[in-house]
Amino acid sequence: MSYNSERRIMTAIKNEGRDGRRQRRIARRRQEILAAAARVFAAKGYANSTTREIANEADVAEGTLYNYFGNKREMLLAMAEQTETPLETAIMAVSRQDDRAAVIELFEAAFDFSETQIPFLRALLSEAWVDDELLELFLSTRLAHIEEQLRNYVSERISAGAFRVFDPILGARAVMGMYFGLMLPVIRGVAPLPSIEERRTLAETLADILLDGVRAREEN
Repeated sequence: MSYNSERRIMTAIKNEGRDGRRQRRIARRRQEILAAAARVFAAKGYANSTTREIANEADVAEGTLYNYFGNKREMLLAMAEQTETPLETAIMAVSRQDDRAAVIELFEAAFDFSETQIPFLRALLSEAWVDDELLELFLSTRLAHIEEQLRNYVSERISAGAFRVFDPILGARAVMGMYFGLMLPVIRGVAPLPSIEERRTLAETLADILLDGVRAREEN
């Protein structure tokens, strides 16, 4: 290999490294701005928030925001595209094992999310009820996917004889209702995040209710 060829290769490698670092910096700053926007939206509401307030929260000049987003609606839609609901993530991660263990694993994972996720979820959920595009992008499609995954699981277990015959769609919606009924107060900020121990207790209790019902059990 000639000297000039070696120089061109080394230059290309250096440029690629610089480009990679630049892209990482851009992605990191973009996430910082989105996190700041989520906190502002969650505290003041989307309609009452300004780009100046978001810039102050992100500790950047207001003009810097427009290097990453055209307006605050672009920020909101970017949040919707990248934010998964905890239940959605848990369903994809749960392993197929015996039913009680699988249900406990599902709920325990779904209750496990951090304080930093709450502003994103709070901002998106509050706006989804008045914004059809956001409702479709963040909620409708994702809820339909969650329902489909749960429905398929219930149908499989009915076919295997592990569950009695009942409507899989109703079963899927019951699971979703139980979960969101418990987590919406947390997202709203009127209830604390459950601790590790509380997550386990919640998961085991919900598994008992779903799989064994609420009737008193006869002692052997």
